[in-house]
Amino acid sequence: MGDTAENSGARLYEEFVAIHEVLRRGTAMVADAYKALARGDEVHPGELAEAVRWLLAFTHAHHRAEDDVFWPLLHTLYPRLKSDLAELSAEHAVLDQALNDLEAATAGLSHRGGGPSPGPTGRASEAATRLQDILAGHLAAEEAVVERLFPGVPEADIVRLREAFIQGSPRFGVHLMFGLLEDPEPARGQGLLTENFPPALRDAREGLLEQYRTTREALAA
Repeated sequence: MGDTAENSGARLYEEFVAIHEVLRRGTAMVADAYKALARGDEVHPGELAEAVRWLLAFTHAHHRAEDDVFWPLLHTLYPRLKSDLAELSAEHAVLDQALNDLEAATAGLSHRGGGPSPGPTGRASEAATRLQDILAGHLAAEEAVVERLFPGVPEADIVRLREAFIQGSPRFGVHLMFGLLEDPEPARGQGLLTENFPPALRDAREGLLEQYRTTREALAA
């Protein structure tokens, strides 16, 4: 990987990896919470439903930015890798189905009275674990392909790509993104990513982290 101080594309890759780590940690958080719920442990259902809603929106937004902005640019810059990039984009259809399955399972739980029951809870837990597994493999495959490509992205396109990732993110659940960037330790590229956040958002960091800790406690086994 190139020097991030000298190459804007290399820096953008580090930010890309930070977003991926948020996705990895977010799916793990949700899957673990559903496993705890299936065991009968105390998990706040409202907090879990909101965490799932944010995770679905954040993941969809990230993949839309890739499909609509990033992959077309890389197709132009690296035509010989068109098939590799097309394969990564095709994997989004598999991921979308896994996301839809989790959304449906979560909706089924939230619409039942009297608290969660073993059948629906188990199905939601299976859907969350399946999403975690599929997403982990997909993100690793993406990183293996694009790491060597980012340094070749022209400077003029860097801002547009960065804006596509940032502007597409959901405007709710920001505390989850902040917390997952730092818990259990700062993610690779975390500092570079947050440098691009609006000053007011960076200034709200401590309050957002406190809100994140409250959510984690509500989801803890």
